[in-house]
Amino acid sequence: MAGMTTPTAAAPRGAAQALGPTATTPMMAAGYAMPGGEALPAVASGVATQFWTELVAYPGGSARSLWLLVSGTWKRYDNSPGHWEDMVQRAFTAGQAVRVWYDGEVIVGLVVSG
Repeated sequence: MAGMTTPTAAAPRGAAQALGPTATTPMMAAGYAMPGGEALPAVASGVATQFWTELVAYPGGSARSLWLLVSGTWKRYDNSPGHWEDMVQRAFTAGQAVRVWYDGEVIVGLVVSG
C-alpha cells in the first residue's frame, strides 16, 4: 500500500514506537492522533474469504464498490481502481491471501500476499 511504513525485521525492539504518528501499520494505527489532533479510527483486520465487484453501481449515482467478506461480514471499498479488482480476483484464483484492514464496513487498507 502506498504510504504504509513498516519496521524491518532487523529493527531493534521498540523501534516501531519511535515512528510515532506517521506510522500507518495496522498494529500501530489505533491509539495515535493524527497531526491535526484528530483520533485515528479503530481499525480491525482479517483475511477475506470471498469477493464481489460491482461492475455498474446500483442504484444509479451510488459509488461502484469492491466488496470483501472478512470475519463473516461484508466490507467495502468505494470507487476502487479497476486494477485492484483484477489483483483481488487473481489472488483468489491463485489461492493467495487477501488481507483487509477496515473501520466498520469500510476498507481502509488492502494487501494481496502469496
